[in-house]
Amino acid sequence: MTTNWAYNLDMLAQNGVLDFDAPSFVMGQNPRYVGRPMRPPSPYAGQIPPAPAINQPEIDEFKMQKTKQPSVEKTENADEIKNPAWKKWLFGALAISGLVLLGFKGKTIYNWVKSVPSKISNKFKNFSFKKAKNYVVDKAKKFGNFVKKCWNKFIGLFKSKKP
Repeated sequence: MTTNWAYNLDMLAQNGVLDFDAPSFVMGQNPRYVGRPMRPPSPYAGQIPPAPAINQPEIDEFKMQKTKQPSVEKTENADEIKNPAWKKWLFGALAISGLVLLGFKGKTIYNWVKSVPSKISNKFKNFSFKKAKNYVVDKAKKFGNFVKKCWNKFIGLFKSKKP
C-alpha cells in the first residue's frame, strides 16, 4: 500500500478525530502509539515552519510593480517616462512620410471615394425581387441536394454489406 493513506490517517489522529494508530490496525502491526499522539509522524524534520506574514495595505490601492525597462529613461518624477531622441526622430520621419504620401495620393483617394456611391447605385438598378427570390431558391436547392448526398453517404457506412 502507498504511504499517502497512512499519512492522512495520522493527521486525523493528530487532530483528535481518531484515538488510535489506524495504519497499524489496518496492516495488523503493533501500534506505533496509543491514544492521541503528542507528536505523530511529521513530514517536516523538526519544527513545523511558521506561515509567512502577509503584508496587508492600510488602504485599498493599486501599486504598480517596479520593472526595469531598458529602452526607457525615467526622469526625476518617477511617474513620467522620457523617450529617447531616436524614437522621436523615427516617429517624426514616419509621420512626415505618411503626410507626403497622402498628399501625392490624396486626389486619387478622393476620386475613388467620390465614385463609390454611383458604383453601388449601378449594382441595384437591375435588381428585382423575382431575380433575388430565384437566386436564393436555387442556392437553397443546391445546398439541400448537397446535404442529402452527404447524409446518404453517412447512412451507407452503417448498412451491412452481404457478400
